[in-house]
Amino acid sequence: MYSECHGHIFMDGRNYKEAMDLHRHGVVRQVIRDRLRALADNGVTYYRDGGDILGASEYARGIAGEYGIEFRACLFATHKRGSYGGIVGRAFDGPGEFYGLVKKAKAEKADFIKLMISGIMDFQSFGGLMGGGLDPDEIPELIRIAHGEGFRVMTHTNGAERIKAALEAGADSIEHGYFGDDECIRLFAETGALWVPTLAATAGFIGRSGFGEGVAQANVDDQKAKLAKAAAAGVLIAAGSDAGAFGVSPSAGIITEHRLLAEAGVGEDLIARGDAAVRERFVYGL
Repeated sequence: MYSECHGHIFMDGRNYKEAMDLHRHGVVRQVIRDRLRALADNGVTYYRDGGDILGASEYARGIAGEYGIEFRACLFATHKRGSYGGIVGRAFDGPGEFYGLVKKAKAEKADFIKLMISGIMDFQSFGGLMGGGLDPDEIPELIRIAHGEGFRVMTHTNGAERIKAALEAGADSIEHGYFGDDECIRLFAETGALWVPTLAATAGFIGRSGFGEGVAQANVDDQKAKLAKAAAAGVLIAAGSDAGAFGVSPSAGIITEHRLLAEAGVGEDLIARGDAAVRERFVYGL
């Protein structure tokens, strides 16, 4: 039995633009049903969706029980206008507009808030990021607003400075969390925040043309080394593959994620603790 703690039910693992176009004029329900059936066939009993702007995750949440899957969703992510996040969420300028999105999420019965704090890896050089993000001093107020409305906060965060700022501000989970440092690991352990490292999503770029030679492999190797330290420190690590992202099977990505976590020295007992914490925490109002 698997918990897929970070996925995007609308994505197909090949081309996000085509995936978006498929549902742009309404959710193609059979595609979502087929995906849920395939997840169930692979032993997935829990799925935490990181958002879309098409209604796919909302539809999936409504029917996932038919397939024996507990499905939780933010429904849409939130991101600073002009920064990365438009493919999965809605933009805001400042705390006032963010609060409006939180209220919208509440009205739509979202299970949690997803906040895009950083950009994504550029795969051109080790440690390279692109897509902007929040300034560290903007983060505390936004997390305070979401917590004030009763939501847990899932954060898309890369880079040591922003990881530390998010953890210090009370983020409930760090998704991806690439290029952290020892201080980040200390803060994970101190705060009890969850780390969902999405190794499979980065491994999906290994050998892909058009990017820096060996960069994706270096990023994966670095993440594995940090995870080994985090596991030794008792950090809560949950398994989420970024299912549906490029190179990640929408239905079997979590199997790849477990294999990669094992290679990093993260045992199944620790993953089970992290997965259980995700299932417990990321429900609105708890």
